Amino acid sequence: MTFPRALARYTRGAVNTMTLRLAGHAAFADLEHAGRKSGTVRHTPVRAFRAGDTVVVGLNFGRQSDWYQNIKAAGTCRMRLGGEQLTLGAPTLVPVEQGVKDMPRLFRFALRHLVHTAECVQLPILHTSRTSATRR
Repeated sequence: MTFPRALARYTRGAVNTMTLRLAGHAAFADLEHAGRKSGTVRHTPVRAFRAGDTVVVGLNFGRQSDWYQNIKAAGTCRMRLGGEQLTLGAPTLVPVEQGVKDMPRLFRFALRHLVHTAECVQLPILHTSRTSATRR
């Protein structure tokens, strides 16, 4: 079971704007992607975890999430995670059991048992650079 689509529509406005301010802290990341139809650059807050040369994000709203559809169509995206700006490659869907194995225990538990996330998205890291201390 994933979060309902109505909740996704609600979080697009003020909630996303507030949450983006947390990017770089507590595993919050700023996912930058281009709209697949409009080409507009969008920023979506996600909980992301680096596992070696990949980044893993729980697909809490399912495969129909706009951010997932956008990066799948583009084959690339950027992410501010911690103090790094990452350029990421094409997404790969993996079962939640595989996606959470390198996550901290609390987040593993939450994704599997509280949110009931079925899949995670793995994104290969293509390029990494340090970010400045300024925030959006």
